[in-house]
Amino acid sequence: MRFEGERVIVRSCAEGDALAYLSYFDRNRAHLEPWEPAHDATFYTETYWQERMRSNIADRARGTNDRMVIFEKPDETVIAGMISLMSVMARAPVWNARIGYSLDRTKEGRGLMSEALALIVRYAFEDLNLKRLLAGFVPYNSRSASVLERAGFVRDCYLREYLYVGGAWQDHVDTSLVNPHWRVP
Repeated sequence: MRFEGERVIVRSCAEGDALAYLSYFDRNRAHLEPWEPAHDATFYTETYWQERMRSNIADRARGTNDRMVIFEKPDETVIAGMISLMSVMARAPVWNARIGYSLDRTKEGRGLMSEALALIVRYAFEDLNLKRLLAGFVPYNSRSASVLERAGFVRDCYLREYLYVGGAWQDHVDTSLVNPHWRVP
């Protein structure tokens, strides 16, 4: 998949992306640490990312996950962020998916994630005909809360000690966006 906005390009990961993924996560280690599970040393190797690309491509072929990269135009060599559709259930009775995302520390505050999220929401609702998108955030991640709120996501629930990220059990705010134009397949 490939989508273009005014300032961003979002596309599904490809086998040749291993070094770009490695670079993204390496340069953003400290920035992403509060929101990510702990990674061992192999996570920061090219071999790990080559295997991960193959796994991501297989997931996309099965229709269960689509891991995508975000580029800030016009540069399609340096990853500006990640956005994923995960746990895709495009069949009865659910028709939903979970969205996850992260953004390079140097790209925050410029609306890039909001633009990328809008492209993915449109794809999920119009092309995949999903009824609901789910997304969550750690309560003190105000940037993520704002991105979701601007996109129309509403808070559904507060989950105590839901994810082990940043070296501790963290509470989580779960949100959703419902497709008002869903149609019976």
